[in-house]
Amino acid sequence: MKKSIIASVVVVLTIILSCTDLDPVVYSEIVNDNFFKTEEQVLSAAGPAYQSLNAYVSPEGVWGLNELTSDEVLIPTRGIHWLNNQIYQRLHKHTWIPTDFIINNAWKATYAGVTNCNRVIYLYEEIEPQTEALVSVTNELKSLRGLYYFLLMDLFGGVPLVDSFNVPTGFAPVRNSRAEIFQFIENEVTQGVPTLNNTVNMTTYARFNRYAALTLLAKLYLNAEVYIGESMLDQAIAACDSVILSEKYSLNKDFFANFAIENENSPENIFVIPYSDIDAVHWGDATYPSRMFCHHLWTLHFTGTQTFNCEQGGWDGICALPSHYYSYDETDIRRAMWLTGQQFSYTGDSLFCNQEKKGQPLVYTPEVNSLEGAAENEGARFAKYDYTGARNYQLKNDYAFLRYADVLLMKAEALMRKNGSVATQEAVDLVNQIRARAFPNDDTKLYTTITLTMSELLAERGREFSTEGWRRNDLIRFGVYNDPVDFRPEAASATYNLFPIPQEQINANPNLSQNLGY
Repeated sequence: MKKSIIASVVVVLTIILSCTDLDPVVYSEIVNDNFFKTEEQVLSAAGPAYQSLNAYVSPEGVWGLNELTSDEVLIPTRGIHWLNNQIYQRLHKHTWIPTDFIINNAWKATYAGVTNCNRVIYLYEEIEPQTEALVSVTNELKSLRGLYYFLLMDLFGGVPLVDSFNVPTGFAPVRNSRAEIFQFIENEVTQGVPTLNNTVNMTTYARFNRYAALTLLAKLYLNAEVYIGESMLDQAIAACDSVILSEKYSLNKDFFANFAIENENSPENIFVIPYSDIDAVHWGDATYPSRMFCHHLWTLHFTGTQTFNCEQGGWDGICALPSHYYSYDETDIRRAMWLTGQQFSYTGDSLFCNQEKKGQPLVYTPEVNSLEGAAENEGARFAKYDYTGARNYQLKNDYAFLRYADVLLMKAEALMRKNGSVATQEAVDLVNQIRARAFPNDDTKLYTTITLTMSELLAERGREFSTEGWRRNDLIRFGVYNDPVDFRPEAASATYNLFPIPQEQINANPNLSQNLGY
């Protein structure tokens, strides 16, 4: 079913990936006679712009910077494993340096998305006549480019703004300010929203439609005080309302259905990154695993993947901070995303350790002894996505990038911030939609205007969106990103609210200046 959906809607993500020589003269000849007359034909060239998102989910890229530096997950050194020149310890301790390769990976992958958007937009804008379908998809890619710039601005602050594919050889751009990037994103997305497709079905699945663009605007405005020192809460609320009042999305009654193997029918997922294990990248690929969705391998024990009948053994890496695991109430259904206790194979056989505890039953413990010397079984392992039957090193679930639940909680937060950080009844009602799903048939777990504080809202966001790549963004907005956490007993400098410009990029472009403090 999923293969047919992707083939009919986002075949662009795989078919055109090898077409990098987009000669405008040749394409103009094709276009004038028999191509780009329908939206489907227009979309057929847009693949590379979307394909760059495949790298987003990697713990060695943007996702890793947003999660491994947060209060949710970490990669402790386990025996001879995961020392990796202490890079994962630096990420957790907020002591990273400009030469750390994960920071450079995030920069390169995200700018690859910008470049691919620029290339396809350039192609489209050369076409005459400019049909309604062509204008709509062009603006769709401009909004997608806005998403890439949002990620860059969020991670690095001011970055070079390049919005043209037709640049001279040896082009070495200077950094624009964070405010300039913010304004560019706002202008591009708001101008495009009226023309973006507002249909929500399989024809717009995995595309940056009108509601994905509005959700991006809500995130932009909610974080405006961090980005440009200006409160834009009314604009954030308006963007959320545009999604809510459209009635195109709703909470999925089953929380875990948003992350199921066949999750394309979820009414909650506004924007996803589609994956398939059919044409997955393999071990020998030069970019593996930087553009694969293989979280099951990063987190599960070497033998632990047998629980889900996975084709490959796990890498025994990522686990929950103990404090994050214990932030879930024992009756919170979302706590089931964390694996603890004795592990069994999919056939019911006991699984065993095979490292320093070789022969002992594999029992995941919420406790972690230390960042520098954890045992092979320590730490709760995340399984929010259904890992069953994963093959070719890659999951076949689609990655939920933007969810309707986030729209509800963003509006609630904006309302509370407008009210002096005190909950209004409207904010409580919004959050309780999420809360009621987490605690079915237990009204005692619902919030009131007294119990819903800002700190509790942040904790609720952590429980709802754990490992979804938004935690760093949330912590910075709430002013606690550098606060002490497990295995980081001292507060870190505010310098670390931004990552450094990668040293490799500065070496290649002398016009780039470094962020303060690095």
